[in-house]
Amino acid sequence: MCTAVLGGSKYCSKCKSGFVPVDGLCVSAGTRAAPTGCTPSTTTAGTCESCKDAYFLQSGGCYQAAVYPGNMLCTTTDNNGKCTSCANGQTADGSTGSCPACDSTCATCEAANAKQCKTCFSGYYLDANKACKKCSETSSNIQGVENCVSCLAPTSPSTPTPVTCYVTQEPSVDPTDPSINKGGLSSGAIAGISVAVIAVVGGLVALTGMWTRASPISQTESDNRLLPGRLELFEQ
Repeated sequence: MCTAVLGGSKYCSKCKSGFVPVDGLCVSAGTRAAPTGCTPSTTTAGTCESCKDAYFLQSGGCYQAAVYPGNMLCTTTDNNGKCTSCANGQTADGSTGSCPACDSTCATCEAANAKQCKTCFSGYYLDANKACKKCSETSSNIQGVENCVSCLAPTSPSTPTPVTCYVTQEPSVDPTDPSINKGGLSSGAIAGISVAVIAVVGGLVALTGMWTRASPISQTESDNRLLPGRLELFEQ
């Protein structure tokens, strides 16, 4: 079960029997979970009841505050497996050490209301209602820009005003598709380029072969073509 939300992404919150969530992944409840101090829950199988040291308990799993994804939610922990300072602007629960989760689109949220965002993740902007909207979505006088994936919203516009878009993306491209590389080319496009390159190289190889198979001109024949007057001179 993956319902734990950290940094806008979902992670494992419950595993099958014999496994527990550690840093968002299901690991063996034995040796793999030992360094985290995860105490398997006696009431909910496949979850942790408590953690220790640099790990903190969140949504049934143990997360390390110093590395991703734990550092997206907690910045410091005590020695008892509890978060003491939340990264999302919330106050850690005194008894469990867990950080109240913001809305899934918020990077950070208001301390008094976790549903109201203070900052947003990349690809979203903060609207007048303190909600994070996709750069392509329109909210009141803030107009989204189609295919925009990185933007900045105008400040309190009195008339319909589009977001300032920094990065756009082709509508056919799915950013979650693993076949898309960092340069923005799909595996299909890369394959097409590879075929074209192979065709060009093959043509050059064939041309080179034709050139090398051509019969070379002998030195005598070359002399006869270039210096016919010399032959006539010796014949006289």
